[in-house]
Amino acid sequence: MIANLETGEIATAAAPGVVAAHTAPFIIVVADGVGGAASGALASQMAAETILSELHRWWHKVPKRDRDSIEKMLRRVVEIANKSIHQKARESPEHHGMGTTTTLALVLDGEAYIAQVGDSRAYLVRRSETTQITKDQSFVQRLIDAGRMTTKEAEMSEHRNIILQALGPEEKVITDLYHLRLESGDLLVLCSDGLSNQVSAEEIGRIARGSTRPGEICEALIEEAIQTGAPDNVTVVTARVRSQEADLQQAAANGR
Repeated sequence: MIANLETGEIATAAAPGVVAAHTAPFIIVVADGVGGAASGALASQMAAETILSELHRWWHKVPKRDRDSIEKMLRRVVEIANKSIHQKARESPEHHGMGTTTTLALVLDGEAYIAQVGDSRAYLVRRSETTQITKDQSFVQRLIDAGRMTTKEAEMSEHRNIILQALGPEEKVITDLYHLRLESGDLLVLCSDGLSNQVSAEEIGRIARGSTRPGEICEALIEEAIQTGAPDNVTVVTARVRSQEADLQQAAANGR
């Protein structure tokens, strides 16, 4: 899901499209459900809708927004989403154990504030370099951090899909936060493990540089994951960052 917090314009997997944001902030959310098809879909839907609703309310009610207040709010919206999903699972036996990963990026004034629970990832494609911004909350990532497994070994491990946290199963979650300043031309890529387990960061960057249109990039990345045998759902959301000066230059070039 991607949405403009000022206008409420939104695009989702069910209704894909392009959302434009200039001076207004926009939010990108990827949520990958676990706990069975129906329950996982419900959990991911609840996460995305709750996060968007809470951030929309915050944007229109809180006048002071610095890095500290933004990061506190991101933690808060993730906690609210977790509590909502956890409560639903407790009240509905058919959804017992349901959960979802979530990775979200709030882009405001040329900066990206990213929050993560689980192993859905955020990447930054900047010119010829592609960087993984987030770190998986997973069993194999913990082994990597402890020096007991290499990244290459983790990519081949039968345990690579074991995550340490998700929204819903437990009453509380620990949200990892990341922050970066964006440059004109940057591309943010948020995705489920259906993509990251199949397509390397280098390949994501190569494919992303093949088009200037975010929608085309998403389609190409999903196609690559499917062609390489993705066994899981593949969710990808991309956002291209352009400065006002770059837009004016492009408009002038098109007018020639």
